[in-house]
Amino acid sequence: MKQPKSTRRALLLALALAALLILSAVTVTTASQFASRQNAQATPAATETADAPADNAAGGAFITISPEAGFPLDPFLVSVQAGGPVTASTLSEACQGYISDAPVVTADYQGEADMMKVFFYSDNDTTLVVQTPDGDYLCNDDTSSLLLDPTVAITQPVTGTYNVWVGNSVPRGLAAGFLVFTTRDDMNASKLALASLVKRNTVPEVLPLRDRFLRAAQNLEDAAAAVESPDALEAGGDAATVDVTADGDLPAPELQKNDDALCGGLVSLAPNYAFDWTGEADGLTLFVEADQDTTLFVLGPDGSVTCSDDTAGADNLNPTVTLEQPAEGRYLVWVGRLDPTTSVDAVLTITEDAKAQPTVLQP
Repeated sequence: MKQPKSTRRALLLALALAALLILSAVTVTTASQFASRQNAQATPAATETADAPADNAAGGAFITISPEAGFPLDPFLVSVQAGGPVTASTLSEACQGYISDAPVVTADYQGEADMMKVFFYSDNDTTLVVQTPDGDYLCNDDTSSLLLDPTVAITQPVTGTYNVWVGNSVPRGLAAGFLVFTTRDDMNASKLALASLVKRNTVPEVLPLRDRFLRAAQNLEDAAAAVESPDALEAGGDAATVDVTADGDLPAPELQKNDDALCGGLVSLAPNYAFDWTGEADGLTLFVEADQDTTLFVLGPDGSVTCSDDTAGADNLNPTVTLEQPAEGRYLVWVGRLDPTTSVDAVLTITEDAKAQPTVLQP
């Protein structure tokens, strides 16, 4: 059956309105999604970053600079990393490079000086931002066309807190270097010679073998000279017990003129005990009893060295040395410690009883 024209006209109008509503909803949703994507990719707002240096300063390194009291070293160096994710222009339009969110150094400046200079010394092209106590931002990219290290010079610097950022020309790229503070007008990155700041000769970590043996021989001479009244021990006598304290800082190998034995521990130059032995015996046993791990070092009258770290391996940390058919003469005895921060009180025993053993000290 044919519908009236008025009915068909109303139906077409309703369909058109529905389509328009659907299209509007799609357009609004698409625009909202686009705005969300744009916000996710946005860089930090300039006002948010520029207003926050004082809050962010807590995350930076803190130093105190006092020209009146004297720099600990002038130029004064701080090792830092340049660079970060934030555009330096968010602090000031004149600043360049990419910096960290927080200052790399916060300096408390006290006293008076005609000038304070801040520069960054590295092997990269970096930038510098310094916020003064007044809130101003001082920026620099290159000291000169030839000197690419950045420098900020402040005449008559006021006392207060200075926040310092070091930037990199590459986003999120890091460059290691030295942030330098100086009150010397003649000092800049072109004249900084790190080797001239603290002058000292190189020290080898390990002495050549010949030099070590020569030093050990001299140490043994000094140790023997330090003995004033050694005890007299005779074969067939009673066991001797002596209270000793291990508190030395000399590595035991510094008393060895050869590498026949591998001795450990830290000992004093003067022996903890010395005795003159007379008579004949099958053996002489020396051991240490303590509540901490120790070592035992014995020098015989013929210059031979016998040493011990533990008795029976790791089952007993108290050390034992056994001398078979000991020769007559003077014996020097050292008790060493392993922890350089703690002295150890111990008991040294010397006996002919071959079965004698120290009390067990568990690891």
